[in-house]
Amino acid sequence: MSSFLGKKHSEESKKKMSEAKKGKNNPMYGVCRKGFGLGKKLSEETKRKIGEKAKLRKGENTSNWKGGQKTDGGYVLILMPKHPRANNAGYVRRSHLVVEKRLGRYLSFDEIVHHKNGITTDDRPENLEVTTHSKHTTLHNQNNEKNRRRNNLGQYI
Repeated sequence: MSSFLGKKHSEESKKKMSEAKKGKNNPMYGVCRKGFGLGKKLSEETKRKIGEKAKLRKGENTSNWKGGQKTDGGYVLILMPKHPRANNAGYVRRSHLVVEKRLGRYLSFDEIVHHKNGITTDDRPENLEVTTHSKHTTLHNQNNEKNRRRNNLGQYI
């Protein structure tokens, strides 16, 4: 049993221990931690090659690629990094793209796309309506009357 059990290191000794394990003094420095070769030291050339291959695995070249489409918060998002409404990751709501194609122009930032049937993944042009913020709030308040019932999908009956 350790004689140090139950005692605490001083801030000074913690700092010394931390400094002693930085960079090349760390026992795990330069050791492969993933996949093939686990626990082996990697040469600088091997590290460079791995870095180059990792740079090529972006977008369509990843095993995780799903065609540039994903769902977030109930909305279908499409990868379009150069679109004016693209988020930080480069995705735009599909409903916005459908309406913009129908209108032949980009939506202004004071325009909202409303899903008439309340299903945010239903991006058919006949289900989408362009409104203002205030009109959109009014539309949702009308739909949220206490006597309205919802089915098991959360849609109004």
